[in-house]
Amino acid sequence: MLEDTIEDMTVPFEPVTPSAESEDEFEVPTTPTLPGQTQNNSPDTRVRLSVLPTAAISPKTPFAAPEPAKKVSKNEKRQKQKATSATPAGKRAQLHAYLTQERCRHLCLSIFFREQTTVRSLGFTSSINGEGKSFLALTSARALARDNGVPVTLLECNWEHPCLHRYSGISSTPGLAEYLRGEANEKVIRYQVESNLTIIPAGNGRQDSVKLIQQLRKQGSFDSLLLPDELFIVDLPPIVTSAYGALIASLVDALIVVVRAHVTPATMIAETYTQLKGLPVEGMLLNQVESHIPRWLRHLL
Repeated sequence: MLEDTIEDMTVPFEPVTPSAESEDEFEVPTTPTLPGQTQNNSPDTRVRLSVLPTAAISPKTPFAAPEPAKKVSKNEKRQKQKATSATPAGKRAQLHAYLTQERCRHLCLSIFFREQTTVRSLGFTSSINGEGKSFLALTSARALARDNGVPVTLLECNWEHPCLHRYSGISSTPGLAEYLRGEANEKVIRYQVESNLTIIPAGNGRQDSVKLIQQLRKQGSFDSLLLPDELFIVDLPPIVTSAYGALIASLVDALIVVVRAHVTPATMIAETYTQLKGLPVEGMLLNQVESHIPRWLRHLL
């Protein structure tokens, strides 16, 4: 049923050993455990597993540059949107987008506004590229900014594959790289895209990423970029395919690992959790899960 598709589950995590028949697919274990732990773990060792339905935007090409659009009148745009949303496929896409946004909103609220610990920065990472972490980080930042009076900044730390500027309509530079080199001040690299949402792009840091990481680690965290009462969503590089993914991940207060269902090899998920050992991993977002909505119900949507 629909509720089963989006249900939050608090379960221990254990990387799954792939079978010889399907080494390239990741199957969700029924009773996984954390590495080095047993099935009888105490509740404080558990991590959140949140399941997302198939999103309207495929993480296979999560942030491909949009093609130039033809000039059309506002009336034509409204008619086209109305016609698209009226089709069964359009309604399903709207439902999936809504469920994804709600799941990201619930995740952020449960992490940022809990009473036990203070969290000001939440990082989204993954094992490899193309799992949808940038899309989910942007969705979470927008949902959090629209729901609360607290300002939110989305910081991009992936110099190998920067992409947020294409989807927010801002310049790719100056950004974090230029700020760390001393070429730009904090005000210049902040791009306000909504009343409560600011984006700091990665900037041009691919050639000297190691030096930039050293500069970040000297600071110890992203606190120098944080304004009073501001919350940070950080788009981190992938852990396995990036040489500096785990180093930057150690600078945030909490981590979410994004996994694309049936695509990410289980061996890479295991490697990701090994490299993140000792860091505050809050849970895993299982992205691009096939819908369990019965076919007869889909026709009514």
